[in-house]
Amino acid sequence: MSHNKIRGNELLDYYGSLLTKHQQNILEDYYVDDLSMAEIATNYNVSKSAIFDIINRANEQLEEYERKLKMIKKSSEIDKLIDKMEKENISKKYINELIKINRG
Repeated sequence: MSHNKIRGNELLDYYGSLLTKHQQNILEDYYVDDLSMAEIATNYNVSKSAIFDIINRANEQLEEYERKLKMIKKSSEIDKLIDKMEKENISKKYINELIKINRG
């Protein structure tokens, strides 16, 4: 999977619920179901350029949410801390609490 698709999927996981249902569906088709823009356009009976525009605008929104909220960055930092704590044999109780907080 390309870096762009991985990033898009990650952004969708964190912030997808902030998009319209239509945007969510199209991004899920593109990132999760790995459909091409042409396939998505056919499914929605619109042009490929319309799908391209929707995906680009939605990605810009998702990137803006990450710039402001930094949830992905913070989650990554917490994951690194959890790994460090596990290596240093910090109490599993606290590690599990952190994992629960970070991953839901």
